[in-house]
Amino acid sequence: MKIFVTGGAGFIGSHIVDYLIGRGDDVVIYDNFCTGQEIFIKHHFDNQRFTLIKDDVLNFNALKKAMKDSDFVFHIAGHADVRGGYTDHDIDLKQNFMATQNVLEAMHQLNIKNIAFSSTSSVYGDAILHPTPESYPFEPTSLYGAAKANSENYIYTYAHYYDWNAYIFRFVSWIGERYTHGCIFDFMKKLKADSSHLYMLSDGTPKKSSLYVKDGVNAIFTIIEKSSEKINIYNLGHEEVTTIKNIADIVCDELGLKKVQYTFEGGDKGWMGDNKFVHLSIDKLKQLGWEPTVNIEEGIRRTVRYLKESSFLLNAR
Repeated sequence: MKIFVTGGAGFIGSHIVDYLIGRGDDVVIYDNFCTGQEIFIKHHFDNQRFTLIKDDVLNFNALKKAMKDSDFVFHIAGHADVRGGYTDHDIDLKQNFMATQNVLEAMHQLNIKNIAFSSTSSVYGDAILHPTPESYPFEPTSLYGAAKANSENYIYTYAHYYDWNAYIFRFVSWIGERYTHGCIFDFMKKLKADSSHLYMLSDGTPKKSSLYVKDGVNAIFTIIEKSSEKINIYNLGHEEVTTIKNIADIVCDELGLKKVQYTFEGGDKGWMGDNKFVHLSIDKLKQLGWEPTVNIEEGIRRTVRYLKESSFLLNAR
């Protein structure tokens, strides 16, 4: 099978590529390297079943040319800085929604009928039901969440129009090897500059769920292999949650830092559009036989160890 992966050089995309290459697929990565890293995929460069194309999903003609003859599309590329949408009102429209529409239209014109899409817990906004099930309505509080919700609607409609198979994954934050952004990254970067002080963009109380990347990839392929609907929508998360302050405590402990002074800069949200409690129901996914194998604390520790060994990532941003 020939698989096309947008964002395949990024944190999550590169792990998906590893899985696909490992099972014997031909894989085309399409990435603009805005956040992707060649080091994440260079172990595939000598593989004849691997192709890398450096371009942007917003370049429709290049996208369509690269996607030709593919059997399945993983659309993982996108703008993932939720906070950035508050000051730049175009970035999520272009890099998340319009980019997705380009992918869908290219698929339609090329008669490709299978798509997997990385959506987000942000489509639920400040949900009042926890754990939040897939049936909860869209109530996004960020333009990132709004763009992802609209992308889901477009995927649903294209799939209905043209009899596609669609897989929509609503992610919590992913952690683990090749992690390139998020609060663990930010904490480590700040502590590298000043190991005695840590500034947080909240009062430390927001509760978040996280998913270790290899568990997440296994969940994706469990859904693709075992779900039976034409349009399949699943939460990907963990039964555990933890506070932002507890994440900071684990990061400091793993770094061997004692008596770090915390300064809290804000209320119960980190920024405008942040969600103070993210905990998705994974009951539907568990019915397919999937369970997370790495708890959140261990996932955080593995992420810290990886970033310690890959300090170039901290220096690059």
